[in-house]
Amino acid sequence: MTTAARLPRALRPFGSGQYRLLTAALAASLLSAGAWIVSAVWQVVELGGTPVDLSFVAVGSSLGLVLAVLFGGVAADRIPQRRILLAVEVVRGAAFSVAAVLAATGVIEVWHLAVLSFVLGLADGFFYPAYSAWLPAILPNEQLLAANGIEGVLRPSVMNAAGPAVASALIAVQGPCSRSRWSRGCRWSQRPCSA
Repeated sequence: MTTAARLPRALRPFGSGQYRLLTAALAASLLSAGAWIVSAVWQVVELGGTPVDLSFVAVGSSLGLVLAVLFGGVAADRIPQRRILLAVEVVRGAAFSVAAVLAATGVIEVWHLAVLSFVLGLADGFFYPAYSAWLPAILPNEQLLAANGIEGVLRPSVMNAAGPAVASALIAVQGPCSRSRWSRGCRWSQRPCSA
């Protein structure tokens, strides 16, 4: 009896090593996307941004996704999906790193967030078609329904709950005025930072 056959039907896709890796990539992508949502909003607020500024950042992500999804589907048909997924995660990691460095040095502006959101939207436009195309290549047909169910659980619980919770916890630990504190070399204290 194979490992997959011993698992309950809903968990049988986890019997495949490639599926475990793919699901880990999906979970990491969803976690970072959920964390970005809260982090970008907080950064706009910390910069003194307006609702229009926040909309500008949100539109960047949506525009990137819409522009990339058609090309992402074509790419998923012509390029090995694993390469696409790896490239997307490298791009996402680079975008998050740029945001972190800009924020830590105190030079981040709303337009930076909008551009980074656009890049992340582009990445998502390539990630999901490649993910969807690779899934049937690594799992037998009888496990696809279970895999879709697993994704259906991961997407809301990781992207909408865990990602924002992690970002919120990090923001809470960092404290108010974090950008001004670190960019001016202030030390942590209980008193508010001076502007």
